[in-house]
Amino acid sequence: MFTIVIFGFQIQGLTLTRTTDIFKAAMAIFILGLTAISVSALAEGPEELSLEETSIEEIMQNPSGYQGQRVVVEGEIVMECSAGCWFILEDTAGSIYVDLNPNNFAIPRKGGFEARVYGQVDIKDDEPYILGEIVLIDGEVYR
Repeated sequence: MFTIVIFGFQIQGLTLTRTTDIFKAAMAIFILGLTAISVSALAEGPEELSLEETSIEEIMQNPSGYQGQRVVVEGEIVMECSAGCWFILEDTAGSIYVDLNPNNFAIPRKGGFEARVYGQVDIKDDEPYILGEIVLIDGEVYR
């Protein structure tokens, strides 16, 4: 009988006598390890989203100061494209347009959800907006 503990998972079994049994046990341990590592990486999310948050109000008050900079903003999705290629993000002090289309991705309909967005600030018709690169909504990452 043997007992192995990996990443908090306990594996128990009978004494391994054949080479194939040992191989199967080794593969099971390897797969458990990869699964634990993958789950850990997903829980942390992309590194870009861990940057310090910029308020939408700060961007709106100084658009030229943020133009070309990558920022992280957070707020509620209050309006969205039915195809998921853009949305309006609103925090307690303002709202901003987030365009995903230039980066070739979209999100599912998520109106009313809180979102964390990483992207580059740009200006069109004297209005700042964000070219979204990564969006985190309810634990799901879109890019």
